[in-house]
Amino acid sequence: MGYPREEQETTLVFDNSTGLWNVYSTVPKHIRKLANLCDLNVIESEDGKPIAVKGVLNEKQVSMKKERVYTEEQRQKAAERLSKVRNPV
Repeated sequence: MGYPREEQETTLVFDNSTGLWNVYSTVPKHIRKLANLCDLNVIESEDGKPIAVKGVLNEKQVSMKKERVYTEEQRQKAAERLSKVRNPV
């Protein structure tokens, strides 16, 4: 059963002195992804599955990049540039 959807959360806290992120999660999707990134300490489990975990990530494992949004004109120009590189005359 785990936590009700409205009570699920994931928190990341950065410690600037160590350069590490402390992570806590009760969101099943995030727990599965975090399991591939670091060793997790299971705080609570239910039916053999973790429902609350803590872990530590390196600074480089967390990214806060802004997603680029291109206009149709920008996409077309990029496609033309790529075409010229792939098919030199």
